[in-house]
Amino acid sequence: MNALPPIIATDRECLEAWRRQPGAERLRPLVDRYVAFVYASAFRRTGSAEHAAEVTQAVFLVLARRARRLRKKTVLTGWLFHVTAVACRKRAGRPKLRSWWRWFRRKPSAVPPVIALWPRVAPELEAAIDRLSPAQRDAVLLRTLLHQDLASVAGILRTSERRADKRVARGVKKLTRRLRRRGVVTDAETLAQVCAAEGCAVPVPEGLTDGILASIDERLGRKPSFKLARRTLNTLAWARWRRRFAIGVPTFSVLLAILGAVAWRIDARTGHSRLISAFIVWKTRFDVWRVTEPVRPWPTNAATPRLDAGIVRNARDLYQTTNIWLAHLNFTREQWLALEPKHIDPLPNFLLPDGMILLRNPQARRSGLAGVLGYEFDWTRAGFEFGSVAFTNVAVRVKGNLTSLCWPKRAFKVDLNRFAKGQKLGGLDELTFNSLAWDYSCLMDALGHEFFRDAGVPAPRTAYAWLSASVAGRWDRKPLGLYLMVEPVDKAFVAERFGSKGTPVFKPVTYELFKHLGDDWSVYAGIYDLKTEATPEQQRRVIELARLVTSATDAAFAAQIGNLLDLDEFARFLAGEVLLSNYDSILADGQNFYMVLDPRSNKFGFVPWDLDAAWGDFWLATKPEFERASIWHPWVGENRFVERVMAVEEFRRLYRLHLEDFLTRLFVPHRLHRRIDEMAAVIHDPLAAESAFRLNKFEQAVGLKPLKPSPGETPQGVNHPAHELKRFIEARAKSVRQQLDGKSKGMILKYPGGW
Repeated sequence: MNALPPIIATDRECLEAWRRQPGAERLRPLVDRYVAFVYASAFRRTGSAEHAAEVTQAVFLVLARRARRLRKKTVLTGWLFHVTAVACRKRAGRPKLRSWWRWFRRKPSAVPPVIALWPRVAPELEAAIDRLSPAQRDAVLLRTLLHQDLASVAGILRTSERRADKRVARGVKKLTRRLRRRGVVTDAETLAQVCAAEGCAVPVPEGLTDGILASIDERLGRKPSFKLARRTLNTLAWARWRRRFAIGVPTFSVLLAILGAVAWRIDARTGHSRLISAFIVWKTRFDVWRVTEPVRPWPTNAATPRLDAGIVRNARDLYQTTNIWLAHLNFTREQWLALEPKHIDPLPNFLLPDGMILLRNPQARRSGLAGVLGYEFDWTRAGFEFGSVAFTNVAVRVKGNLTSLCWPKRAFKVDLNRFAKGQKLGGLDELTFNSLAWDYSCLMDALGHEFFRDAGVPAPRTAYAWLSASVAGRWDRKPLGLYLMVEPVDKAFVAERFGSKGTPVFKPVTYELFKHLGDDWSVYAGIYDLKTEATPEQQRRVIELARLVTSATDAAFAAQIGNLLDLDEFARFLAGEVLLSNYDSILADGQNFYMVLDPRSNKFGFVPWDLDAAWGDFWLATKPEFERASIWHPWVGENRFVERVMAVEEFRRLYRLHLEDFLTRLFVPHRLHRRIDEMAAVIHDPLAAESAFRLNKFEQAVGLKPLKPSPGETPQGVNHPAHELKRFIEARAKSVRQQLDGKSKGMILKYPGGW
């Protein structure tokens, strides 16, 4: 039996000396002290002297590599035992072990009974010790296999002798029980004696210690070249990360759950509006990030025509559907940062039980989802170039709702007159740049407004623009992409269409249009959002119409509605909305339209706005449902105003006449298909420069390539399937024709809750 070397320095002192000045001689005391222990354990695990020597060398090479990382409380005996087990598994010599010990046990034995027990214990000892807790394992190894006295064990374990003795006793008892299950019956005292006598009694090959120290010196400061040592190091590293993951993930999950519960409890006072708002914005930004690509410069061809804004004299010159203007915004760093959304309190309980969302936050300056979620956009100064005309001081702000909160390509509004009075472009003082973020065809808005204009509805004109931006110290003329310019519904707009700049213009946002709320205009002001000026008498016209819609009998309503509402104008407007299946409007959401009080007749009319979800491309229903949507019950949910107007016989007559007219003259598939092809040819190259993703979706939407689902598509997500415009137009025209002929009743659309 090999005698253990005398203890010259503690394990910790040897490791500290190695950390201060690495060298093989610094580890010699540890190698001398534990080489027999490691070799014996490896021999019992592998059953081969050659393999045991290989494992022993690998273990000490790993110790040299990992000595700096060992914690102060680490018990080196237990650590070496564990690394030996890992190295033996990597060496995969265990199958030979049992066959070797079976051969050993068949031989006659003349040794004393205690020693005769060892051949039965040895094959099962390592596996049994592996199952002990680290604290008990360290105590048992020190006391039994290394036969340290109790005081030394207590000192190494940093505990009292009484506690150390208890750990040893409990550990040996557990070993006894585990060995009994494996067919080795003995008592704790006998097991301790046999382990102390034979645990480290395997002869260590000559020169093993010197070979280990030579290998350590050779690879000092580098990874060991010895393959088994490298594999063992990799396994230990992987086990460390698994342990961190096993501890960290549950801990993080519990902390996250606690924080979530606290936040949920606090936010419950506002109907969880802050949490819902944060989730909506975060989820949308993540989805946008997955499909965003850098925009490339355009135009790259010198032959591409550059339109000259110097010849613009009026809105008609500027807004031509197939124009693509070149525009540029110039910011300082501070001005660019001022475009970021400002936080306000979100609207409490904005998410209704049926899943619908309120769209007006009284604390926000503007209606819409952005204000409801608790965000506002302020004006900032900038330089502006438009078609070779330069302005040094204009007002710019971000416009829109979720797209402007989450998309890198944001929509903008430019006011030429706000900071420089009298500054205009061809008589126009405001320009709008829509980002076309949701509309993959980039045609729905432009095509929709053109359709309404052809139908005789006072609708805005449109043109396209390629927008770039410079930010001092950050980037110069960075391309932002293709935008749609929509003529603003302002004083200039109503002066041209209605003959007076004093025409009141309202932009309502409400599910309950013309609901009577009393006779005080201040109650209506936030809902109807007056964009121009109105006299008290004109404001009272809104209240009168609300009172009529809410309280009048059917007979009284039919008799008086024509005095307040231009029935023919509204019939044209509603017929266009229904043909285009535009449900992000008065038909469902109660938004995205203007209301005008015509000073010539003192009656209300309507102007369409924001048609990027028209042509049957909206979250409310599926595409086949939009194609077959009812023309006689076009509203969704409760819409008392539209429902009561649709019940008036004179209005139904006008409405049907306009549907028949539009269906035979305007909403004709081959006519609209030809127009789609003409407009698509104009914007194809700019979209190709914007991104390959947008170009692919665009070509599918306008019929240049077949519809093919792309990875990650979701029906209502950022990466939604392209909406085939031509297919919708054909199917919608057929369905409306059948409904007018009485061959079909169409489909009454409902909200997700079924109402």
